[in-house]
Amino acid sequence: MFKKKGQTGLVAAFIGLMIAVIVGVGVAIPVIKDTITNSSITGTTKTILDYLPLMLAVVLFVGVAALIYTKSR
Repeated sequence: MFKKKGQTGLVAAFIGLMIAVIVGVGVAIPVIKDTITNSSITGTTKTILDYLPLMLAVVLFVGVAALIYTKSR
C-alpha cells in the first residue's frame, strides 16, 4: 500500500535538515554574532559582516522550503 523506500528517503532528509537547522540556529548564528561583536572591524566591512547571520537563517529557511516543496510533489 505505502512505498517504504519513499518514506525512508523523506524521513532521512527531514532528520538531516533538522540537524542542520538546530546546529545553524543553536550554534552557528550565535557564534558568528559573538565573533562579529567582539572584533575590531568597523565601517563597511562590519556592515557586511552583520548580515552573515541573516543570510545563514535565510539559507536554512530556503532549505526547509525546498525540501517541503520537492517532497510534496
